Amino acid sequence: MDYNKLAKEILPLVGGEKNIESAAHCSTRLRLVLKDNKKANKSKLEAMEEVKGVFESAGQLQIIIGQGAVNKVYDALVSGTNISKSSMGEAKKAAMKNMNPLQKFARVLSNIFVPIIPAIVASGLLMGVLGMCSTFGWINSKSGMFVLLDMFSNAAFVFLPVLIAFSAAKEFNTNPFLAAALGAIMIHPSLQNAWTLGEGIKNSITIFGLHLSMVGYQGTVLPILIAVWVMGYIERSLRKVIPNVLDILVTPFLTLMISAFFSMFVIGPAGRFIGDGISLGLQSLYNGAGFFAGIVLGGLYSTIVITGVHHSFHAIEAGLLANPHIGKNFLLPIWSMANVAQGGAALAVYFKTKNEKIKSIAVPASLSCLLGITEPAIFGVNLRFGKPFIAAAVGGAIGGAYVVFTKVAMTAVGVTGIPGTAIVKQGSIINYLIGLVLAFVGAFIVTIVIGFKDEVEVKSNKNDDNEEVEEEIINNVDSIEKLVAPMNGKSIDLTEVPDKTFAAKLLGEGMAIDPEDGIVVSPIEGKIAHLFETKHAVAIEGKSGIEVLIHVGIDTVKMNGEGFKAFAKSGDYVKAGDKLLEVDLDLVKEKAKSSITSVVVTNTDNFKFVKGIKKGKIELNDEFILVGSNKA
Repeated sequence: MDYNKLAKEILPLVGGEKNIESAAHCSTRLRLVLKDNKKANKSKLEAMEEVKGVFESAGQLQIIIGQGAVNKVYDALVSGTNISKSSMGEAKKAAMKNMNPLQKFARVLSNIFVPIIPAIVASGLLMGVLGMCSTFGWINSKSGMFVLLDMFSNAAFVFLPVLIAFSAAKEFNTNPFLAAALGAIMIHPSLQNAWTLGEGIKNSITIFGLHLSMVGYQGTVLPILIAVWVMGYIERSLRKVIPNVLDILVTPFLTLMISAFFSMFVIGPAGRFIGDGISLGLQSLYNGAGFFAGIVLGGLYSTIVITGVHHSFHAIEAGLLANPHIGKNFLLPIWSMANVAQGGAALAVYFKTKNEKIKSIAVPASLSCLLGITEPAIFGVNLRFGKPFIAAAVGGAIGGAYVVFTKVAMTAVGVTGIPGTAIVKQGSIINYLIGLVLAFVGAFIVTIVIGFKDEVEVKSNKNDDNEEVEEEIINNVDSIEKLVAPMNGKSIDLTEVPDKTFAAKLLGEGMAIDPEDGIVVSPIEGKIAHLFETKHAVAIEGKSGIEVLIHVGIDTVKMNGEGFKAFAKSGDYVKAGDKLLEVDLDLVKEKAKSSITSVVVTNTDNFKFVKGIKKGKIELNDEFILVGSNKA
C-alpha cells in the first residue's frame, strides 16, 4: 500500500484540507470531524481498493483502512497540512458539534462510562469465577480466600459512585477530586449500606427541621451523575464571584459543602427513585414480556447502534448490576445476539456477491462480529446492501428471544460475542452459546433467502480485433447508454493521464485519448452546459442526465484560447458526432504540458457504472464509453 498516495486521494474526497475540523484515528479507522459532511464523497471513498468501508457515526466520518495501515495513512494525511491532529478524546468532543441533542446525551454517558468499563469487567469476571468455584465446590465459600476474593469482586460496585464521579468530572468540567470526595460522602460508612436497605432504615437525623434518612448510595448510578453535573455549575458560578486571592480556599470549600447538602437532601433521593424505577421497570418488562422483549430489543439494537444512542446503555446496565434487587445484566446478552447476527449476514454476503472487493471485506467483518466488533460488518457490508442488515435484525431477534426465554444474564458490561462467555452468569453459558449460533445462522439463512441487489463489477474480454471490451455482468441495470469517441487517436485509461485530477478520477470515471488531429465532436446528444472562455474544455448535459466533460490537453487553460476554435456555444443543443472544436495540436504540444484529452462523466455517482469499452486506436464516433443507469 502506498500510504502517501492513498492519503492524497482521500483528502479531496472528504472536501479538502479546509473541510477537516480535526483528524484522529483508532486501531482500524480514520476518524475525521468535517465542517460540512455533505462535501464528502462516500461512494468514491468506498470504491477505493484500500478502503474497507465508510460511514458517519457520532458526528465523525469514519474511514475503515485496517489495522497496521491506518496510522501510516493518518500520518501521511496530516503531514505537510494544517489539519489539526487530535486525540480520540478531542476528536469525540469536536464531533459532538455535529450531533443532535439525543446523540450528545448518549455520547456524554459513553464518555463517562467507557473509562470505567475495565474495572466493571474485571469485577464481573471475578464474580463469575467465584460463582463457578462455589457451585462446583472448588473452594469453600466460608474460607478466608473466598471472603477476600468476594471483597475484590464487589468493590467496584460498592464504590461505583466514586468511580463515576471522577470520570464524570472531566465531562462536566469540574474538579475531579472534589467530585470523588462528593462520591465518597454519598457512600460514607456512617450511612447505612444501600444494599441492605430492605432490612430497614436504622436511623435518621434532623437538620433545620428537615429529616434525612442515613442511607448511602453504594452501587447507584443516577444520583452521583446528577450531583456531579450540578457541582460543575456550582463551582463555575462561585469562581465568577469569589476574588482570585480567596479562590483556592473558598471555592473548593463552598463547592463541596453546597453540593453535598443539595445531593443528600434532594438529588440523592430523587436520583435513587428515578434510577430504581428505570431498573425495576426494565426488569418487569424482561420478566413480563418474556421472549417478546428479546425479539424487539434484539431486532432493534443494530438500528440503535447506527444512531449512536446505544452508548447510553452502559449507564443502564451498570445500574442493573449495582441494584441489590437485580444484580445482573440481562440486556448485554441481547446486544450480543444482535452483534453476532451482523456477522452471519456479512458471511452470507460473501457467498452471494460477485464483487471481489466486497468478498475481501465480508469475511474479516464477519469474524470481527464474533468478537463483538460490528462496525465493519454494519457499515462496510450490510447497510451497504440494505437487505442483509434487515436479515441481521431477524437473526438478532431470534437469538434475543432465546437468551431472554432461557434467562441468560451477565456479570459485567461491554463484552459481547464469544469473549462474552467469560462474564456469563454460572449455569447460562450453554444457552448463551446456543443463542449465538441461532443468531448467526438465522441471519445467514435469511440473507441467502431474501438476497440483495449486488454492486456492479465488470470483466474484460477480448474480441476478434484483439480490442478490450468491457462486459457488464451484474443484474438490475435499467439501461446502458453509449458515448462515442470525440477525437481520432489512441484510447488510453484515465489513470494514465499525466494529471492527478483526472488520473485519480476525482472528477469522475471516463477515458482519455492521445489525439491524432484537432477535430473534437460531441460524444453524446444533449445541451452544451458550458463552453469555457479559453475553449480548452466543454461540458455537455445529455438528454438522459449524463454530464460529460471534454478537457483538451493538460494545462491548456494557460493558452487563453490560442489555437482553439469553437463551432458551438453554451446553451446549444447538439447531437452525438456534431463538431464542437478545432484545435491546433502542434501549438498545444508546444505550449502545454500534454495534448492528451480526457472525457469524464462528472456525475458518475448517479449511475451503476461508467466504463471505457475500447483501448488502442480509435476513430471519431466509435463506441467509446458505456454508462449503466440505476433502476428506479
